[in-house]
Amino acid sequence: MGKFSNQPSKSKTINGHLLKIVLYVFIISTSTSVFSEEPDKVLFRWKLNPGENVELNEYHKVQLVSRGTKIKREDKNRILLQTLSCEYKECMLEGFFDTYTRFPEVDPAFRKDKTFKSRFQITDLGQYKVPQEYSMPNLRSLPSFSEKPVSIGEEWTQPATESFQFPGGRVMITVFAKYKYHGIDEWEYQKLSGKGDRIEYNYNLYYDSQMNRTGVPFKIYGFARGMVFFDRELGIPQYKRVQLSYTFIYENGMAQEMSFDIHGVYNKNVKLTDEDKDKFAEEIRKILGGELPTGIEPGSDPKKNLKKPKRETISWPEEEDNRIEPPVEIRRTEEGIAISLNSVLFDHNSSELKEEAKLELKRIASVLKKYVDREIRISGHTDNSGGEEYNRKLSRERALSVLKELRDGQGLEEKRMSYEGYGKSKPIADNSTIQGRQKNRRVDITIVME
Repeated sequence: MGKFSNQPSKSKTINGHLLKIVLYVFIISTSTSVFSEEPDKVLFRWKLNPGENVELNEYHKVQLVSRGTKIKREDKNRILLQTLSCEYKECMLEGFFDTYTRFPEVDPAFRKDKTFKSRFQITDLGQYKVPQEYSMPNLRSLPSFSEKPVSIGEEWTQPATESFQFPGGRVMITVFAKYKYHGIDEWEYQKLSGKGDRIEYNYNLYYDSQMNRTGVPFKIYGFARGMVFFDRELGIPQYKRVQLSYTFIYENGMAQEMSFDIHGVYNKNVKLTDEDKDKFAEEIRKILGGELPTGIEPGSDPKKNLKKPKRETISWPEEEDNRIEPPVEIRRTEEGIAISLNSVLFDHNSSELKEEAKLELKRIASVLKKYVDREIRISGHTDNSGGEEYNRKLSRERALSVLKELRDGQGLEEKRMSYEGYGKSKPIADNSTIQGRQKNRRVDITIVME
């Protein structure tokens, strides 16, 4: 972390990773318009019903040029927003923005970075109303639509906002995006494809401060060029491609340039209940065998988890006192379904997988391949013995070993997966007992269901 010192960043401090999460969100399902579509004209509106989720997965290629040095980075962002309510022509959305990053020259895979929460309103035209306390989304009201139906070749202009968070404070810049409708067209990205209404837009950005603030550039130049394929029936985009470029000038004369090439894919679904997750967990357990405790992973208060979990019929002995712990445990968590590998699959104080661990991962990979549209998060954990820095390092290296085996040995797509090590910070059992410490020494492979 902190490889970009004194550089501007979107939605977090400059010493973190510059975020550029471009969010094209959605809206309103049942709004009626005074305009009716004329022949060869289309009335574009965001459509979303209360209780629906919209998921956006973004993939960024980022380049920084500062003081003659060029640094390249790749980002992956997952945005999940739930529609809480809709009234008249506005919907209230609430959700989170998960960010992942890697520097290709040194990082073998994406690492989990930050999670941002947000709650805001959006109109059926696409205009955002974001309270001051939320930094996300940092590109707002993109795209926004014409109030009347448009035909192929027709243009319109709508305001949007860019929000920059610097160490010295936040800068909000209003821009005016110029849109043009190009008709129905096909898109393709990696193994995905579709057909939708192609809308292109562009805008220039300029900021010239009237006061000097430490850690904040006094001038910002930029431009954006975007293309979105919109599903007029569902009322959300299918796919987007966005290219962004910025120049930041500081009072000491230093100039920094940032550019982004972003692809994003959207999905709409209904929020899963705990019962739905339990059905997924049961299906996975039937394939893998192993332990299936019920209930949400406690996380913050492991002492609440001291009771022995209720079990389904499984192939492991029921005599608890003499029971050998299975190498794989399946849990329903707040994020989805976690498949846990316990520490016996690694040598002591080592991140190298044993041969039996690779056999377990082969079985697990067969499950993960059944859920090809789901994100996979791999997290390493330890008990509370040992130093914090050492535990984080060991847990991170073990998580990476699992990711590499799933990628290189089992052929799972790398972009679906990310890894991180949390050391002792996320126990699932009481560290004051031997059994509890054994449970806490684990690697979780989570199939994200939220």
